[in-house]
Amino acid sequence: MEDYTRDDVLQALSKLDLKSRKRPNVDQRSYLFAILAYKFNLSEHTISDLTNVPRETINYNKKLTVQFYKDKGFIANVFVYAQRFPFDFSDIKIERVYRQKTVTLNLDHKQFKKLKTAGEILGHGSIRTTIKFFLEKSIKLWEE
Repeated sequence: MEDYTRDDVLQALSKLDLKSRKRPNVDQRSYLFAILAYKFNLSEHTISDLTNVPRETINYNKKLTVQFYKDKGFIANVFVYAQRFPFDFSDIKIERVYRQKTVTLNLDHKQFKKLKTAGEILGHGSIRTTIKFFLEKSIKLWEE
């Protein structure tokens, strides 16, 4: 069945237990969330509004489908929905987001004042920008 609408997918999703953490249930709802996101181009916020599922859950679940669409266990768990709502996930690429790390740095008054003055000369709005600037420059010199 190639011709299906987002309402068909939403109706199938409404029949699932959206709170269960059992693998078959997670796989099924993940597949349906991914269909809504990738085939119908619905945003995570829109899917969240339509299903009353937190956006973070939708984000996580739709990525599971792209990650496991070739997995035998996943295929078995979503077989019925894959027949009703076929979609090729092989073209979907997920970009990895690398979160920044926080570093706490204790400075004495003299070092702080020097960094603040350097930042003012460089036109930086905050000392954090100045520290990052000098750190990047130092690492670049060290790598050469």
